[in-house]
Amino acid sequence: MARQSILNANYEIYGFEFLYRGSRYDVSKSNDAMGATSELLSNLFTAIQNNEKTNNLPAFINIDSSLIESPSFFPSFSDNIILEILEDVVASPQIIARIRNLKQRGFKFALDDFIFEPDRFKFLPYVDIVKIDISAIPFENIKKSLPILQPYSLILLAEKVETEKEFEECLKLGFDLFQGYFFDKPELVKGVEVSPSKQVALNLITELLREDITINEISTLISCDPRLVIKILLLVNSSYFSFSRKIENLREAIVMLGIKAVQQWVSLLLLASESKSPLEIFRVLLSRAKALEAFAEIRAIKNKDDYFYLGLFSGLHALIGTDLETLLEKINLNKELKAALKGEENSIGNKLLIIKAIERFDFNLDKFNSKDVELLMQTYWQGIEWADELMDKLIKEM
Repeated sequence: MARQSILNANYEIYGFEFLYRGSRYDVSKSNDAMGATSELLSNLFTAIQNNEKTNNLPAFINIDSSLIESPSFFPSFSDNIILEILEDVVASPQIIARIRNLKQRGFKFALDDFIFEPDRFKFLPYVDIVKIDISAIPFENIKKSLPILQPYSLILLAEKVETEKEFEECLKLGFDLFQGYFFDKPELVKGVEVSPSKQVALNLITELLREDITINEISTLISCDPRLVIKILLLVNSSYFSFSRKIENLREAIVMLGIKAVQQWVSLLLLASESKSPLEIFRVLLSRAKALEAFAEIRAIKNKDDYFYLGLFSGLHALIGTDLETLLEKINLNKELKAALKGEENSIGNKLLIIKAIERFDFNLDKFNSKDVELLMQTYWQGIEWADELMDKLIKEM
């Protein structure tokens, strides 16, 4: 099962779309769709009731004709569930009647991959959200066609929004919600100089990541920035760690957390303090970092820290606002890690490519090691749950 964020115009999370991929089903095959979605919903309904995986936000789930017509498919509750009517569902009288009945029971519907096909207009009176695939239709055509939807009280959701420019275009057209990884791809000008404050942060990260660094050296480096000292002390005394007594000073905090943990936390806090990027990008990068680190731990890979930083730095260009080539010249990382961050396929970079594919619901992963894929599907959720907890408890306050 994979999850993708749906954001509003302020980059705040509105909800999540969920898609199933497991060893028993292949969602790309129509004959597996019902089994895959049934299993997804069985797991997801339990999670929604326990407020897991959804953060008490709406969960978008794909359904086809067989699921719509199934008499036993739908749960007794409908809170925070939005059912996406797939593009191959025919608007027959039986399907429309079933959707009308489910609406009366409180279920909400979204029309998936809508590109203004006349034969799908019959759904419009019964759906709450229309998802328009902006990769399948030119913006000029969308602009001309949108007035057709005005008679209906609809929330407009632009999906497959992959660049900041596309996000801005969708805003101008009046879209309410956005799905894609546009916040991970800001408009960058190659070679733009890094600001002095960001360069200081990058230099500090480079020094902190030295393998031979000592507690005294870490303490001296962090002490150069009083704001960072305060954040570390707030962090170590937060409910996230729940130490039995209050930690009073920086050196004690470093000892309690350990050098490796301090290196990770300080890197994260420095990037968060210097970035003007949407907060949601940190959720993505944190989940990647933890998923890759967990993968390395399970496989007993010696350089597991590289896997964490690969995930965390995979959006460095978006956080700092400078192209990746320029940034990698200014930060001291090993050659394999730099190559992986550039998107090259090597032993560590392939794991990041798999995680990114899962994030985008791209399950065409046959070229990768199948055991790696299955394990990363598991650690992917470890990463998401860890990132959700951090975002809720720590990052927003810091």
